[in-house]
Amino acid sequence: MKISKKLTVKNKAGFHLRVASMICKKTASFNGEVCLIKGPYRADCKSCLDLLAIMAPMGVELTLEVDGSDENETNSLVNAITEMFNTKFGEDEFAPNAASAS
Repeated sequence: MKISKKLTVKNKAGFHLRVASMICKKTASFNGEVCLIKGPYRADCKSCLDLLAIMAPMGVELTLEVDGSDENETNSLVNAITEMFNTKFGEDEFAPNAASAS
């Protein structure tokens, strides 16, 4: 089952090493393909180096593509990554968990 979803980088620092590491950890055990796409560049989400090459500042729209054989696992991963983007990866003063993280 393949899912494609547009996501916007919302945190002030943009896409950086900590963000790439969070996504890498979340996708490492997924049995399928997970990519973030910016223009012609496709980054394998299981590779921190691939993700770092995206170089996406705040406001950039990326496309998440998840292709897995298990529908529930695929949907769960899409939801988890979407939540990371929506909560600004736990950064910035508007992220729900930012106050408790410091």
